[in-house]
Amino acid sequence: RVSERQPDEAIRLVVAGHLDIALVNDWMNAPLVLPNGVERLLIMNDAVDLAVPVDHPLAERRSVELTELSSEPWITWPHGAICHEWLTQTLRQHGLTPEVTHTAEEHQTQLAMVAAGLGIAVMPRLGRGSTEGVSIISLKPTFSRRVYATWRTLASERPAIAVAVAALRDVAESLTDS
Repeated sequence: RVSERQPDEAIRLVVAGHLDIALVNDWMNAPLVLPNGVERLLIMNDAVDLAVPVDHPLAERRSVELTELSSEPWITWPHGAICHEWLTQTLRQHGLTPEVTHTAEEHQTQLAMVAAGLGIAVMPRLGRGSTEGVSIISLKPTFSRRVYATWRTLASERPAIAVAVAALRDVAESLTDS
């Protein structure tokens, strides 16, 4: 079974034994703290870029400084989601007060909003899919989220855990090689 959850909830389910393995993410400047009894292995770093409508003044740029985005309307994840909290915290750390005008949990929905001209968004490369109507621009400074496999320490010797983690790493490797 697959169950999509926020990282903190997924980790609680691992600790309680309701999940064997959870894929969770954190951000380079907002690390996730794991409780005792939980192991993790870095599966991959997922780079994050800026998504703007194709007719946006920045659309033809190769890169943009985060501080150049002070007056932009933002499309992000819902309040309370790890990605929303990371984005608003990061913007504030760079002296920006984010104007979040729209929220959506799904990356494709966010990209559709960007394509419709409703704002800009940061977009992890794993979440991209179709970018029709959207320009993708590198951000400076660069950001990435880290994707981990997590499991109970007591389950570390279970062959199923080792096989699943190895498969996840193989898939991540194939994604970063392409």
